[in-house]
Amino acid sequence: MTCVFQLERMTAELDRDAERLLLLQNTRTGEILREDGFSDTRGMGFSVARMLTACLYRDSRWYDSPDLQEAVIRALLYIQASRRPSGMFDLASCNFDSAPDTAFTVNALLDVLAVLKTASIRFRDRIEELLLDVVEQACRGMCSAGFHTPNHRWAISACLKTAAPYVRDKELSRTMQERADRYLREGLDQDRDGEFTERSAGTYNAVNDDQMIRLYLATGEKIYLEAARNNLLFMRYFLEPDGSLFTQHSTRQDRGTKVWPAGYCILYLLTGWLLQDPELASVGQTLFDLCAAHNQVPTGLVHIMRFPDMVSYGGNVQLPSSFACLFEASGILRVREEEFCVTLRKNAPDFMYVRSGGMDLCMSVYANVCDRRNFAAETLEKTGPDTYELRGSFPGWYYLPFEQPPETGDWRKMDHGAREKEIRNTLYMTVSVHIDRKAKALTLNVSATGLDRVPIRVECGFACGQMRTASSLAQAQPGTECYVLSGDVEMTGSDGSVLTLGPCFARHTVHYRMGGAFCQDPGRCVVCLTEISPCSRTIRIGTEKVYPMVTSICDSEGKGE
Repeated sequence: MTCVFQLERMTAELDRDAERLLLLQNTRTGEILREDGFSDTRGMGFSVARMLTACLYRDSRWYDSPDLQEAVIRALLYIQASRRPSGMFDLASCNFDSAPDTAFTVNALLDVLAVLKTASIRFRDRIEELLLDVVEQACRGMCSAGFHTPNHRWAISACLKTAAPYVRDKELSRTMQERADRYLREGLDQDRDGEFTERSAGTYNAVNDDQMIRLYLATGEKIYLEAARNNLLFMRYFLEPDGSLFTQHSTRQDRGTKVWPAGYCILYLLTGWLLQDPELASVGQTLFDLCAAHNQVPTGLVHIMRFPDMVSYGGNVQLPSSFACLFEASGILRVREEEFCVTLRKNAPDFMYVRSGGMDLCMSVYANVCDRRNFAAETLEKTGPDTYELRGSFPGWYYLPFEQPPETGDWRKMDHGAREKEIRNTLYMTVSVHIDRKAKALTLNVSATGLDRVPIRVECGFACGQMRTASSLAQAQPGTECYVLSGDVEMTGSDGSVLTLGPCFARHTVHYRMGGAFCQDPGRCVVCLTEISPCSRTIRIGTEKVYPMVTSICDSEGKGE
């Protein structure tokens, strides 16, 4: 099985990590520094979990290593001395005395504690004693602390539920259970598509899936495992043609970043095994292959130690590469045909992404009316076979005077929400998109009605490559912008992938950009198509060259001897 092959790479990575952490530890104090010379208790907890995994994993060259176990003991003593009086940890970049950051770290420690319970390494009793103290005091602090973001609730509740049976103080154990139940009574923030509130394909979907699995293991309640399954089924359609994840729909810090699905491998495998769903587990096995092809090392050895039978569960499956899925609750359409991929997004200024192999473009429309800067569709609907429509509006509103004098003349203290508004005019915009998967092309119509004389700019941000028009050939430069008056633009990437755009048009060069407008990635070259409302323009985006190849002088007829 593929996972078995990957175990060798995962073990080698674990061994390298253990050696690196050992070298970074101050043997006098026990502190483990990062490569930048800094440390915090949250990060050190993860380092302890990683080192202890190497001590416990029989195929690691650090298995039952006295040197590494002594380093673990030193680190735990340092954490004991450095933790906050509450027992909790700091994330030094932003969160101090933080319950959620403590929960993430303690969850990692609980994983190795579960394995340590049945292990026979030489310093087991001393390490277990220190681990239990760190876990118990951290949980005591979490019982009276709060959180910031939706996923924090599940990390805290999963931690408290999992740790409760280990805690020796039975009154504290009951308090932990009750605190976790208060979070869980809020209900899971998952829509009918299986997506979580934070919409974070690159980071927090995996975090939430992990917490759902932990909650199931701690409570036995299948609702949590089904929540992980629903999100993992959803996530299959966020794989890009190159195997990375589509992250532009995220609302968190992973937005627009290049993320490989290494963190999802063990989640598919573990959820599939726990549900006895070989098809879901097989996705995990296949992702192991995908990650190996991109030199990505998956995580999850500690879970494999806990549930070794899952390693050979399931088989390889073909990941979906031909589909059209409209996720209405999440406001996103994903269409793919092998190397060709189209994404439409509701409530987003960057409403469309098109990819062909290594070449892609991002489309937005700038139209400045009152406080609106960009078209952001209020609706995204399927209107026919392979045809989808996005609709949005730009109301031109103005405040009216208060009916009664305000209590203060200070503008900043006035209740402007109580003012009536006058809508004098509205610009309505519709983008209709027909996707031809067989031809790997799409046709879109951009129309604007209602308010007239509004300058409109369709901004097509291409990944840089060789840019060709009917009369020019150049290497597109990042951060540049151009207006093409007519004909097609053909952009070719370094891998030979092509995206074409046309027919181009430019009725104006109005270029102002007010605050709050969507800014294209500075690594892109932006082709601007401009119109003035009312208007209706049809644009075709294709994946085949429209211009003949440029031949070298040596290939031309009549070349000299």
